[in-house]
Amino acid sequence: MATTTGQPGAPPSAPVRRPSRGIVNVRMLGILAAVIVLLFAAAAGFGCWRVESALHASYPQTTGTLRIAGLRGSATVDRDANGIPQIYAASSADLFLAEGYVQAQDRFWQMDVSRHYAAGTLASMLGRDYLGHDELARTLGWHTLAAQSYDKLQPQTRVFLQAYAQGVNDYLSVHPAGAGLSFEYSVLGLPDTHSARGYRPARWSPVDSLDWLQAASWDQDDAIDQEISRALLGATLTRAQIGELYPAAGADSGFDAWAVSGKLTSTGLPLLASAPVASPALPSAWYQIGLHCTSVGAACPYDVAGYTEPGIPGVLIGHNQSIGWSWTGRAADNFDLYLERVDGSDYSYDGREYPLTEHQESIAVADGSPVTITVRATRHGPLLSDVSGVFRRIGSTNAASGVSIDSTSLVPNTTADALFALDQATNWSQFTAASAGFSAPAEGMVYADTAGNIGYQGPAALPVRASVDDGMWPVPGWKPAYDWASSASGMYVHAAPVRELDPADGYIAGAPGDAVGLRAERTVADLQSGTSGGQKLTADELTAIQGDTYDPEAAILVPYLLKVNVDDFTEPAVALLKDWDYTEPAGSGAAAYYNAVWAEVLRLIADRELPADEASSQLALDGSVRWDAVIDSLLTQPDSTWWGESGSSKVSPRDALLAEALEQARLDLTSLMGKDVATWTWGRVHTLTPENQTLGVGPHPALVKWLIDGSSLGVPGGGSDVAATDWDVASGGFAVGTAPGLRMVVDLGGLDDSRWIGQTGESGHVDDPDYLDQAPLWAAGETTSWAYSASAVSTATRRRLALDPS
Repeated sequence: MATTTGQPGAPPSAPVRRPSRGIVNVRMLGILAAVIVLLFAAAAGFGCWRVESALHASYPQTTGTLRIAGLRGSATVDRDANGIPQIYAASSADLFLAEGYVQAQDRFWQMDVSRHYAAGTLASMLGRDYLGHDELARTLGWHTLAAQSYDKLQPQTRVFLQAYAQGVNDYLSVHPAGAGLSFEYSVLGLPDTHSARGYRPARWSPVDSLDWLQAASWDQDDAIDQEISRALLGATLTRAQIGELYPAAGADSGFDAWAVSGKLTSTGLPLLASAPVASPALPSAWYQIGLHCTSVGAACPYDVAGYTEPGIPGVLIGHNQSIGWSWTGRAADNFDLYLERVDGSDYSYDGREYPLTEHQESIAVADGSPVTITVRATRHGPLLSDVSGVFRRIGSTNAASGVSIDSTSLVPNTTADALFALDQATNWSQFTAASAGFSAPAEGMVYADTAGNIGYQGPAALPVRASVDDGMWPVPGWKPAYDWASSASGMYVHAAPVRELDPADGYIAGAPGDAVGLRAERTVADLQSGTSGGQKLTADELTAIQGDTYDPEAAILVPYLLKVNVDDFTEPAVALLKDWDYTEPAGSGAAAYYNAVWAEVLRLIADRELPADEASSQLALDGSVRWDAVIDSLLTQPDSTWWGESGSSKVSPRDALLAEALEQARLDLTSLMGKDVATWTWGRVHTLTPENQTLGVGPHPALVKWLIDGSSLGVPGGGSDVAATDWDVASGGFAVGTAPGLRMVVDLGGLDDSRWIGQTGESGHVDDPDYLDQAPLWAAGETTSWAYSASAVSTATRRRLALDPS
């Protein structure tokens, strides 16, 4: 009798059928593939889970109750829908301690990087790529100056700095390192990051907060770049030629804040607008916060809201219950470069030889051996030529063997005293007394108050120079005639503050006495237009002015462009300019073409007329030269040698270069956006990509950059607009290089009606809902309301955290 074998699901009597070898292979391969797919899916799922866990591990607790070791009384932290914290406490010390804790919750990675940047220790954290910066920071001595400044501060200021540091350290005590502190710490030490493995951040010290103020003084001084550029160009150009590149008339002071008198506003009280410009960063350089004493009085006088930089307590720009203020750029030349005659360990001065002061600095490097440098200085200051090839070139160009720097920001200061005094000032007298103490950085300040006043105060910490020194060029350090004036005690004599109160025209849109440029002039024109016929301005209208993309330079240049003959391929692009209104929204094809032409005009002039070396041309193109003013002057000189040599009696050198620029720009945009000019838009090429400025740029793993960086945003505006979204001609593209880090309008007639927006978001934690939530609104020129009063804050609150003493 035959034997049969049953199979699951088959009738018991079904015969067994052996598959062929080929069928076995196909089935086995299919099963194997399925298993591999499942294994990869499981691994990918586990990997995604691990990544997501690492990303979310550092999210701060923003509800419930936390016990904080350093607090003496309770504090509360109310956060709105954007995660903006408003802190309430009964004492000033508890208020600043809570601020330190909350800033560490949101932005400690940024704080940690900033203090390494200022202390000259970035290489110990992020590797050899930062060694050059550390050498410069050690030579300038920012950390030493911060420590010396701390010793000069008022006792109460030191108490507040200590309280802030205690709050940061209370947070670090339970979040010591790794992904639980911030995602970036989990990446340190990975292959190809060149960063420190096993890194654990040190405790925060009060001096760490002062370090950043010292570093900011250097970073915000545009005059240094201009003097460097002039000195390098001097190797091949005459001073007359260089003077044409740096005309006093038309130079834009970079004014980023303005105030409007109540006689021009709908409430009858002033408005103050601020949009400080800086290089884009993720997270933004600015951190928004409110600090409120539960009972405002002499014992606890703070009721202030606005922006600070992470790592710095208090509020740097914003308003309290009585006044509003903002820092703003000013042509504040508070340094001199000195050419030095150095021979070995000596330098010359007034016919004699003096020994250089010297000390050594050891710089740790995460991916290499420590590097030791010798910092040398003359009576004028540190020798930058010892650590910088650019400064060595300046010295050799001017027959000197060294270059030193003297600056009012390179002496101990009491800026921190001024900061806390400013936050509690309630009138013009208190404001001017406080702001006079801001010596580092040396910024202009715009003011408005609820009594109806508007004002301006420029820095006091500017040197009194000798008559032979105009501050424009490096000067001979061996000649006493170029020394700054000093008192009998040997301390520098500083210039008196520049002040203006309640100007007759009703607005402040530039520093008194400074030359103004296109942006400032356009701002004034917008204000005048908004008040013509007796109209009154509102906070929303000032916000609209901040986003004005009208390009005054285009209005000057385009008529010349339209008169130039070009080839048939270029003509459709030129036609975009014929009915253009000179505004630069992201959707404009005309704006895209105009800016491409502008870039080619500058490149052609630079290639033909500026020195061939890269450093000189780079500095001249990237913003140290005010090209708007230069081109405006040259347009009226069609045969100027800046346009090139004359090639035809029928076509001027100016028109020949403009034609070449028009044709090359057509090719540039064709390669970027295609032949059809109707499809071109400015926002396709004029983009801002929020990037983490450490691990999100440079030669770091692509996966890391993909995780921590944001997506590109098409952005309106340009460098000559009030919107101030500039791009670097020297880069070869149109990516935004500088832009407002925030936009703020303070309404002194109703503080809860004030407006604000940040460039990225409040949180510094990757993938947090508040990491990039403000970026689309910022790119679109929109703002949101800004709660200030206790009732408005309560209404806006979405999360509340109670901080109790441990």
